[in-house]
Amino acid sequence: MDPMQQYLEELAVKVTRFDPEVTPEEVARWNYIFGYSRTEALVIISRLRANVNGHRLSDGQWDLIRANREAKGHSRETYAHQLQLWSSNSSFQVRQRSSGPSNAISTYIFKLGGPFPDIESLRRAVEVWAEARSGQGEEGDTEFACVNGAGKRVIENWLETQSPPISYRPTFIRLSWSPKNLSENSSHPTLGIDCTLPQHRMQDINRPFAPAQNECPVWYFFYGTLMDPQTLQKCISIPQSPILTPASIRGGILRTWGRKYMALVDGPATAQVHGCAYRVLSSEHEEYLRFRETEAYEVVRCCIALDSGEGAQEEVQGLTFRFRRLGELDADGQFP
Repeated sequence: MDPMQQYLEELAVKVTRFDPEVTPEEVARWNYIFGYSRTEALVIISRLRANVNGHRLSDGQWDLIRANREAKGHSRETYAHQLQLWSSNSSFQVRQRSSGPSNAISTYIFKLGGPFPDIESLRRAVEVWAEARSGQGEEGDTEFACVNGAGKRVIENWLETQSPPISYRPTFIRLSWSPKNLSENSSHPTLGIDCTLPQHRMQDINRPFAPAQNECPVWYFFYGTLMDPQTLQKCISIPQSPILTPASIRGGILRTWGRKYMALVDGPATAQVHGCAYRVLSSEHEEYLRFRETEAYEVVRCCIALDSGEGAQEEVQGLTFRFRRLGELDADGQFP
């Protein structure tokens, strides 16, 4: 192992041992914004918390910019680090400037091969989020991997820096679909909830968070054109008209995007949105929905109150599509 990489690994172990508050969600945020691997993120977080480089934001400074920065995916620590990059000439600065969040949120698929014969070997080598997919190729059944834009860059950098050189270069195909990354260890991501707070982490291993990443069938809450049975039927390609149930969720508000699209975003815990719920029966149907909503939205957890008639309600844990491009929302567009 390269001496520097070995040092980083050892330091990362120390960070997780003495700073258990570094959550998977925080690591994912650093990967999303800067493209860092888990090890790099842990090391940099530890240095920030130890005030190694002196880049800190006062409470007053953070209060002034918090709403704007959080809308772009930043936490107080990630923005402090960004200020550090802007004031230095580090190699990380070059990487961050060439790859912003707009590219990091994209999803790519590529055929596994070379040093990555399967999804586990990919995860071990580059420490990025990756989802296994199966399909038909020229040679029959073929294994693919889905990664986000930050993961794509990490894979490309890893391949370019191997010694001896590796000739394998995957062909990445961009998928414009809604990302779905449901944590096993916390409620992240959940509509209207800050999942980094301790009360939203796993308290009992016998009561995992629901829905799970690959759980199916699964309830979905719709609030826009998918509330129309004919539109939904055409989207998921089923022969019969789907059964939609009147429903509502809390923790979100509806805004407008492009003067015509509904966009669900986080709101107060008491905020309520009315719509319809549908029980998606297969992962294939779910993928159709994710492609329809595009990468402008993401799949998040929510509690759905089903209206069973005569005022009675049944609550189920489900999913919905939350808008991601907050900077593109219409300034004056909000539904009652």
